[in-house]
Amino acid sequence: MAITRHPFDGTEHLTRVLELVRQMPESCRHVVDWPWRLSTPAIHAGNDAVFWENDEGVMVGLAAWQYYWAVLDFFILPGPQQSEVKEDLFAWADQRFRERDAERGKPLLYWAEFWEEDRERQQLVNAHGFLADEYECYVYLEHPLENLPPVPDLPEGFILRTLRGVDEVAAYAELHRAAFQSNSMTPEWRARTLHMPTYRPEVDLVIEAPDGSLAGFCVGWLEPARQLAQIEPIGVHPRFQQLGLSRVLLSEILHRFKRYGARKAIVETNLDRSPARHAYAAAGFRQAHIIHSVGKWVNPLAEVQ
Repeated sequence: MAITRHPFDGTEHLTRVLELVRQMPESCRHVVDWPWRLSTPAIHAGNDAVFWENDEGVMVGLAAWQYYWAVLDFFILPGPQQSEVKEDLFAWADQRFRERDAERGKPLLYWAEFWEEDRERQQLVNAHGFLADEYECYVYLEHPLENLPPVPDLPEGFILRTLRGVDEVAAYAELHRAAFQSNSMTPEWRARTLHMPTYRPEVDLVIEAPDGSLAGFCVGWLEPARQLAQIEPIGVHPRFQQLGLSRVLLSEILHRFKRYGARKAIVETNLDRSPARHAYAAAGFRQAHIIHSVGKWVNPLAEVQ
């Protein structure tokens, strides 16, 4: 059965992509928050995401070079075509990485990730040259959504509500950049997330400060078929930290996840981000997996430079 590769256009193929991801095991990661990652500016520029389909029109693979996380996301549907998809997927990735090096004018390590216990995925990326500088990068946390305590009260003058749609994406982007001290988030990226098929405005939370500005945010994603929910992302403006806002956001979104049918909530954070890990632990999250990252140079001279 022949397969063909196609560029992901960000709109027409979206529903088919999400159907493919729904068939993947949870260990593939991002099976819930994938719409957030599909909305990135780099993917929508048209060069960093592709998919494969067989001659019956079934989507059997997907790959995206995630510039903002410096990692290769990929999904391969089990079946007779998977070996062919694997080979072409990594060939495409190598070519895209070379193009990136040329655009940048210098080599870069490219990364693939896997759960610590997922030996099959580890062997797959190792076999395709991802062998450099392996390290533990993220912790995967789970919450059973049982015996949830009441949502704490906010400080006086603060209001918890949902995002006001496209009219508030610019304010959200500004808050996101401040919370993570990063310039990556844009209003256009955030606006695209609102049009994802799995977007639920009921779990897109913000906290409004007494002066009317946005002080904190927590975006939730739901996967009804798995009865699974994920937080991606959550943050508080530096001006309003140490006020308990993240605790309120976490508590409220866990209640909403349960209300909308989830039986488990997940979140990922950097292993070295201790304040976030303490906040999640205090909210009832427990460690389930460690995520490893392993790199690859596509420029053969890069390792000695």
